[in-house]
Amino acid sequence: MLNMKPSPLRQRRGSVIILVLVFVVLMTFIVAAFLEEATAKIKYYGLFHNRDDLRTDAYSAMEITLAVLNQYVEVEGALWGPSQGWANPLEESEFQPAHANEIKISFGDESAKLPLSKLEYDDLLILFDVLGYDLPEAQSLADGLIDWTDEDDLRRLNGYDGEDYDDMEPPYKPSNSDIMSWDEFKLIEPFNETFWDENGVPLPIWLQFKSAVSLYHTGNVNINQANTTVQEYFYEKGFMDTRSFEYFKSGSDGEMGTEDDRLYREGEGNDGIILVEEQGLGDSIELLRVKVEAVRGEAQFVLEAMVTWSGSNPSAADSSTTKAEQQSNAKPVESKSNTAQAEKTRALGEVKTAPSTVSQLGYPFNFVRLTENRKF
Repeated sequence: MLNMKPSPLRQRRGSVIILVLVFVVLMTFIVAAFLEEATAKIKYYGLFHNRDDLRTDAYSAMEITLAVLNQYVEVEGALWGPSQGWANPLEESEFQPAHANEIKISFGDESAKLPLSKLEYDDLLILFDVLGYDLPEAQSLADGLIDWTDEDDLRRLNGYDGEDYDDMEPPYKPSNSDIMSWDEFKLIEPFNETFWDENGVPLPIWLQFKSAVSLYHTGNVNINQANTTVQEYFYEKGFMDTRSFEYFKSGSDGEMGTEDDRLYREGEGNDGIILVEEQGLGDSIELLRVKVEAVRGEAQFVLEAMVTWSGSNPSAADSSTTKAEQQSNAKPVESKSNTAQAEKTRALGEVKTAPSTVSQLGYPFNFVRLTENRKF
């Protein structure tokens, strides 16, 4: 019988081949991991490089959008809603972005929501009733909210304050002021147990609540853009007939979202369906949320602003002042020494705009809030 045992030389060759194959496989994994990481870094830096370009496009689109809206304000005196004709402002101006593949503009009427800081106890009970809570739950929510925002640390009948929050783990204090952020509600008893589940996931009722109230608006509610929850709130207060109002807005075809939709305007013969006088109701936009999204591939830049035309300064220059007087105010007579000193100051780049000139600068709207790549 022949001996089939391999020779030592063949064993060594086989071991070398196995080692080479293992090395090749190992190098393959290393190279693949390196390429994956390199690709991710290239993509990461590419996104941020594009974002700088998209930022320019976003601010340009915001400026043009506000310019178009201001034309409507100047011509018609107010903004009532996008169906007024300004739903696509960039199309009207034929704006072409320099870098972005797409610019998206969206609007949200912040003044179509209830001003949370102005709602009193009875108002809150009505709101929570509309949201579907029974009376004990509504009382607990209303008391808890008032305890969080009022200046004292005295606990209301169904509320939480002072010592109640001291007993939390970890202990903390109520703000005793108006709510400034939606995240605050995660600290307020009993909102933190009512609007989120045990895993911290927001419930649908939380989104409904946010859509009905505003943390920033404090004036009249624009009923033209108010959602169903807000309309039901005013119906429960006896300030409007929701069915008649819906019929009026939908136009002759009875369907919302069509060309014959109508806007309610106070004093134009339809005041019977809404009681506007001193009831917190209005017909125009007082605080508008404008969102601009500049997109190029996977890169995105989001610019959001809340804008108001209330209290703006569209024409600060005094029309009674003559041109000669304006020139005299702008260019006072200077002596030779003063002139030489002024030229030296200009050479150093230290010239500032005169206060009198600043006071005459006009701006048709005010920015209440302006953010980049973050949520309100």
